[in-house]
Amino acid sequence: MNFDYTDEQESIRKMVKNYAKEVLAPRAKQLDENNEFPTEHVQSMGELGLLGIAYPESVGGVGADSVTEAIAVEEITYGCAATGSILTAHYLGIDGLFLGGSEEQKQKYLVPGCNGEKLFAFGLTEPVGGTDVGSMKTTAVRDGDYYVLNGMKHFITNGRYADTIVVYAKTNTSQGNKGISAFIVENGTDGLSFGAGDDKMGIRGARTDEVIFEDCYVPVENRIGEEGDGFKLAMQVVDRGRIGIAAMAVGLSQAALDAAVQYANERSTFGKPIAQYQGLQWMLAEMKAELEVSRIYTYYAAFLKDKGKRISQEAAIAKLMTSEASQRIVHKAVQIHGGFGYMKEFPVERFYRDQRILEIFEGTSQIQKIVIASHLLN
Repeated sequence: MNFDYTDEQESIRKMVKNYAKEVLAPRAKQLDENNEFPTEHVQSMGELGLLGIAYPESVGGVGADSVTEAIAVEEITYGCAATGSILTAHYLGIDGLFLGGSEEQKQKYLVPGCNGEKLFAFGLTEPVGGTDVGSMKTTAVRDGDYYVLNGMKHFITNGRYADTIVVYAKTNTSQGNKGISAFIVENGTDGLSFGAGDDKMGIRGARTDEVIFEDCYVPVENRIGEEGDGFKLAMQVVDRGRIGIAAMAVGLSQAALDAAVQYANERSTFGKPIAQYQGLQWMLAEMKAELEVSRIYTYYAAFLKDKGKRISQEAAIAKLMTSEASQRIVHKAVQIHGGFGYMKEFPVERFYRDQRILEIFEGTSQIQKIVIASHLLN
């Protein structure tokens, strides 16, 4: 593995960093306060090629590698964690189509998803369970040239704002995980509706919805792969998606560290900047050390993804390590700010709330430990 960044990676980091600083960061506070979905951010990310950055040019993507994608997610999250979550949720949606879709499906749906014309969502989680995929209640019953979907998905990022949702449902309720299939559902399809939007602690601009199916007719040609392929496909997508969450954690950690360094240099007590106190310097050093280890392992997992290797263990390690490190980093950033860290006028207060979800979605920290242990013990 070469630890040097390519010219393309350097160029894309610079481009996305400038975009995040100039476009995303100035709106982040407002999105949080108003619980507002940033439609304009989706459009501008599409124009920059970010909605399909690591997908082949043949399906509308940029053709960059997965390390470059992780860099992009990191920099987007640095500017606005909610927008970073919107982007990673979009990748989860298009990834299932990329891995399991037919050529006709890719040209019809994946191309506009990668070239910035369409936004995707990933319809897996239900009120009865997230990680426990086999407990899902949503069904898809064959009726001639259609499948009839009934049920509900929950916590679906992009939800009502997505043009296309890749939905996982049971085509055979007696076969457990082997009875799950995947479907492409277009927003606006009869029988598809949305419940009340969620009122979250953090990443509030990344709106999440209940997605409701009531006799929702989906054409047979919109099934991804064969009946029963859905569980395996979803697990592949989730494994790959955990690298995106790790990249989000790195971006948020960097934002928290930079805010803490700036404040430490500006804030004075007893006649000198607090940055000159050894105790605070040690806190900053610990933050920096954890951040850099998180970044390197995230890129390593992305590197293995491009090699076509099985990455469930490495992705789980990346997600566990970076999300929990980000909690400690953001915690220290708030502490360094003292009382001002508790005030909404300083961004670390928002970072503190945004960070918490990183240890929960795409599998909690406890689930990541189960995945890692299963590789050790089997």
